[in-house]
Amino acid sequence: MGVKRSLQEMVQKGTDRLKRGSVSKFFSNPTSLQSLKNRGIEWLYLIVFLLLVAGVLNAATNASTPGINTQIIVDNPSIQNTTETFILLFAYLMGVLGVYAFFLSGRQTIRARSAEMFFIFGIMLVSIAMVVGYYIVVST
Repeated sequence: MGVKRSLQEMVQKGTDRLKRGSVSKFFSNPTSLQSLKNRGIEWLYLIVFLLLVAGVLNAATNASTPGINTQIIVDNPSIQNTTETFILLFAYLMGVLGVYAFFLSGRQTIRARSAEMFFIFGIMLVSIAMVVGYYIVVST
């Protein structure tokens, strides 16, 4: 009986801690659930937009071309395979994150060190995105 009681006490302490936690308070508030739902729709829109910009439809229509999936980057500028699409998607995401880091560097006016960090991080991300994009353009 002692083991069962101690196990029940541990479970009760755990559930009490979860009820008092910030996650349960966040999900019990109806306005925060609506905000989470709106943000989810925004993120979904952003992901779909980036996939379309990266060329998912172009890669899907060219998937039946023979020998296209054996190469990482196809040397024909009018044909794009799935691998090239995801490389471009990665480059676009890096560029977007770099621009967002630039935005954060302008907002961090209280701490100069964090503003410099965001600015340098943004330069690095945008540079990586430009190098990857340039490499794909030169390769095709």
